[in-house]
Amino acid sequence: MRHILAKNLKANGTGVGIRFKSATNRGGTIEDIYIDNLEMTDVGTALEITPNWNPAYSYSTLPAGYDINTVPEHWKKMVAKVDPEKGIPHFKDIFISNIKVTGARKAIFADGLDQEPLKNFNFNNVDITAANAGSIKNALDWSFNKVSIKAKDNSKIVVTQSKNVNP
Repeated sequence: MRHILAKNLKANGTGVGIRFKSATNRGGTIEDIYIDNLEMTDVGTALEITPNWNPAYSYSTLPAGYDINTVPEHWKKMVAKVDPEKGIPHFKDIFISNIKVTGARKAIFADGLDQEPLKNFNFNNVDITAANAGSIKNALDWSFNKVSIKAKDNSKIVVTQSKNVNP
């Protein structure tokens, strides 16, 4: 996903408000994304970012009894092994502004990879009320301007294995 602008949106009662995901066998790049003027109410997680989403689903294998030569082409693509170097997703240059969230269970869940951190995420004018603040792991160069995260359990965002990330 590249060069995307999403604005003037509402999320009500969804599992996740904003989700960026991939899998380490898919690769690809998510970059140059702008999200502006989003209102969320009663979402599970306001912002979820993971390059290793749902491994049980993402890492498909051919069920017993099937022959790779007789299955549909899309099955072949789903089970094809990816060179580990090409399989690493890259997430960078994300701009999120003018966000209002009320009633979330978690404000943020960001879990980058040791070998490829989540790079250059920028938050401006973000107001989140959630049960729990959440966590950021393996991130690099995140900026926070006019960001308020109020957690009912009084937690703060836990930042680990990251550099230049100070919510």
